[in-house]
This record gives sequence, C-alpha cells and structure tokens, in this order.
Amino acid sequence: MSQPPVNVGVPQRLAPELERRVLAFWAEELGVDVGALDRDGLVVVSDPRDFAAARRATIRTARGTLLLAAPVEADGAATEAGAYAADVAAHPRGIGLLHYRATAPNGDQDPRIGVLSGADRALLDALQEAAGADATEEADVDVEHTLAVGIVEDNRLVAIASLLDEVETAVDVGVLVDPVARRRGLGAAVVADVTRRAVSSGRLVQYRCNDENEASAALARSCGFALWGVLTVASLP
Repeated sequence: MSQPPVNVGVPQRLAPELERRVLAFWAEELGVDVGALDRDGLVVVSDPRDFAAARRATIRTARGTLLLAAPVEADGAATEAGAYAADVAAHPRGIGLLHYRATAPNGDQDPRIGVLSGADRALLDALQEAAGADATEEADVDVEHTLAVGIVEDNRLVAIASLLDEVETAVDVGVLVDPVARRRGLGAAVVADVTRRAVSSGRLVQYRCNDENEASAALARSCGFALWGVLTVASLP
C-alpha cells in the first residue's frame, strides 16, 4: 500500500533548548529582544532590515505566526494582524522552509568526504553546470564559504555541502548533488559532515529550502533537522 504524501510545510514544536537557540538567532537577525518573539499566536515584529520595506512576510511556526513588518507598517500590522497575515498568505511570491539542528548527527564520518577549497573551483563549476541554474541558485554552495566539504569520484565533484555564516552563533548549510549521482545518499552524507563540524564549534545549523522542493525537505529530515517555520514573502499590496 502506498504511503500518503508528507506535508513538508507543517512546523514542529521544538525541544525547549533548540527553540531557545532558534529564537535567539532570529532575535539577532531582526535586531529585537528575544522576548518579543517568545510568544504564541499572531506576533508583530518590526523588521528594520532594508529589504523589509519592499515586501511583507510571515513566519508560521507551531506556536503561531510572526508578522515581519517594515517599521512604517508595524503599527498598522499590529492593529490589523489578521488582515496582514491573510494578505501575505493570499499573495505569496516565495515560500521557504526553515529547518534547524543544534546536535551532532550520529554515525562515523564518511571516508569519501574531503574538505574543499578555492583550488577546487573548476570541480564546482562543472557540478553547477551539470545541476543547472535553478538547483545551483537554491543550493547556494561555494568552495570558499566558511567551510565546504565534498565527494569526488573519477575527478568529478558529485556532492558538496557548504556553510555560510549567518550570525556569530549560527550557520546556513547548502547542498548540491550531481543529478546522475542522486539517490545514493551522497547529499545526506555531506550535510551530516558539515553539520557535525558546525555543531562541534557550538553553532546552530540552519537548513533552508523552497517549499516545493520535497526532495530537499526530505534530505533535511533524514539528517535530523526539525522544521521550525514556514517563511512566506509577499509583494506589497
């Protein structure tokens, strides 16, 4: 009997310590006190980042929804929080899944994995060409990121995961696998490796993907990441 499809967009309630670290990360990102985020229901957050003025956004979590409003819109959003959230849901131009992990994956390091550097640029260029522009853009990997690891077979880079600094205490992981080498667990192997290295340095690891990319969301789950939030970005009305 076939299994029902997994709804990749249902946020989970996190363990208290992981929730605390994720909220601390977003408080730093948004420049607000963590107490402003540590609430249930509809919560309006004044988002001071420059690009906030050109869009509306929400983050839906298991506890409620954070309304990320530009300062000029914050008062109006607080007055009409339900309408603001409904407008974002009705006019999405992008939906992303926000996964987190703060503990090291189980298992030994895969002996096929090596650390990459700028000297491996040609290998990455060839992999990106094979994967295509859309997959390359979403993956956002680079051999010159904070850390990059990969698997090379027959002088071809077939899988890479890299870490990009978000804030001092958190990193974002990207992953890209050669289409002809998929379904072999290579993506999970390199993601687990960089996650283990990041956690060993005390950092929270974020894994983001587009909501329609079910394969990427499944990879995150297989590596033990928990879906904390669904970020929806909408155009201004």
